[in-house]
Amino acid sequence: MDYYPKSAIGCFIISGDWDEEALVGLKEKSGAWFLVGLQIGDYDFERLDIMEGVVKCQPDEVNEVIRMLDVKSASTFIGIDVVDIKSLFECGSLFQFIQVSAKGESETDLIKVTTHNLVDQLSTARNTKALFIGMESVQSLPLEAFAYISEAVESLLSNDDASIYYRSSMTDEPHCFRLKALYAEE
Repeated sequence: MDYYPKSAIGCFIISGDWDEEALVGLKEKSGAWFLVGLQIGDYDFERLDIMEGVVKCQPDEVNEVIRMLDVKSASTFIGIDVVDIKSLFECGSLFQFIQVSAKGESETDLIKVTTHNLVDQLSTARNTKALFIGMESVQSLPLEAFAYISEAVESLLSNDDASIYYRSSMTDEPHCFRLKALYAEE
């Protein structure tokens, strides 16, 4: 592991190969403050104390989850740090990952379509305890776009005590806007 950069959050794919001792070794070698397991199947895994939480995602979404949790990435308008991520995982131990994107010329239309699609997917979640929204665009989002997204997401939540975190980052994919979400239900 000497050739991997140190990371504040160590992500690993949940499998039968991991036990408490192996995860302690991973945490020490990676220099991570804490570990997050990525569950990519129906594998039944015993929750270990060394893990901060588990994120359920599809195999082709693993890199997106890791990028979302990478607090060393350059952020544009809205930043988030490791303390925020730790606080997020204190709200629950099992999170779901979803993502939506749209491509086109009009940034306003992209934001509206993508936000609508995200809200549709989040509408199936019941009693959300914590939510982390990641926004990706080619350029920094204007305040109006952030306000539109946050109002749409927050109006959906029935739990007024839900912790909500936002992060905005840049992508080099032209004419694309993407929203990602990690959420924990009661």
